[in-house]
Amino acid sequence: MPPVAEPITEESTMLFLYRPRETWMPFPRPMSGTAQAAYNRSLQARFESTRRMPKPIPAPARAQLDVVDALQRLAGLHQSGQLSDEEFVNAKQKVLGR
Repeated sequence: MPPVAEPITEESTMLFLYRPRETWMPFPRPMSGTAQAAYNRSLQARFESTRRMPKPIPAPARAQLDVVDALQRLAGLHQSGQLSDEEFVNAKQKVLGR
């Protein structure tokens, strides 16, 4: 048989004391936006200084590669004699957009 709860009386009541609000935080206060940005930049600089590999060199734009490739093909055709001097100059100006 389950125990029966005693009726509440002055003698059996318990007083719960709640703690006052914390007046301190267990961690530092958040920084302002500009201070946080400066801190982030300093961390990034420290991280960058530990890189073991050089930064990758960006590849040239695809349009530049297309122009160079087209000029090389035209030069090959001109050297092989399939294009005359005048045709080569016209085609080169067309590729360069002049």
